[in-house]
Amino acid sequence: MSGKTTNATRRFVIASGAARGEHVRLTGEWRSLLARRAYPAPVVSLLGECLAATTLLTSTVKMLQGDGRLSVQMQGGSPVSLLVAECRADFSVRAMARVQPGALPGEGRSLGDLARGATFAVTIDPGGDYDSYQSLVPIEGTSVASALNAYMARSEQIESFFALAANASVSAGLLVQKVTTHGGHEGAADPDAWNRIQTLAATIKEEELLELEDEAVLHRLFNQEDVKILPPRETTFVCRCSKERVGSVLKILGRDEVSGLLADRRTIEVDCDFCGLRYTFAAEEAWAALST
Repeated sequence: MSGKTTNATRRFVIASGAARGEHVRLTGEWRSLLARRAYPAPVVSLLGECLAATTLLTSTVKMLQGDGRLSVQMQGGSPVSLLVAECRADFSVRAMARVQPGALPGEGRSLGDLARGATFAVTIDPGGDYDSYQSLVPIEGTSVASALNAYMARSEQIESFFALAANASVSAGLLVQKVTTHGGHEGAADPDAWNRIQTLAATIKEEELLELEDEAVLHRLFNQEDVKILPPRETTFVCRCSKERVGSVLKILGRDEVSGLLADRRTIEVDCDFCGLRYTFAAEEAWAALST
């Protein structure tokens, strides 16, 4: 079962609607994404957990328009100075990370070790003419899941539980959420349903998320519950980079830096951080990019 190629997210409902959830498992598309960039193993795990979390969170947002997207971002930290995982309304995904050279800790693999001092944010861009908005997540606990669980417990959002795991072959995650009836009151038929389901979800092991398909995960956790599983939704890796967008990097460098680069060579090469595609700018193109 672990060798099967899966790239999908799947929604489910538990205990006659007392709780809902989403399971995501990316294999082929995740490997394709990693093939474009070289990351150390701890960064692969961090990036994969963030990508799984982004996909799970996107499934809960109803307001996304056709070009809407949700992203998880970590920036300003060390040794991972920048990390972006993005999922669009059509469940196309992309992700990237930047690591400070020589700064990766030998044994440290926790969230705090890898993104020390970073700002952790979840940004929702509904698309269309709607404004985007951002929530800041304190970096605490040892993983992305623990940080999100602590944040959700303190926020006024729906009570939720995340479990995330990733390696070089699989990016996977599970999300369960409590459902309230109209008026914000829990259903009287099974008042203990959410506590029971959350406790069961917390028994999932990292190796189970990495090795088992969605139905096997749900059977392992909730075989004594009434579970309704909806059809899967395909998730694909898509990078929407272009020469114009990548050229914005030259603006960040500034005229002096660009002038220095062109003094040593006739062209400037810029790689897309998401897909690794290389764009070449002749001198006139580089100056044009600075002026747009």
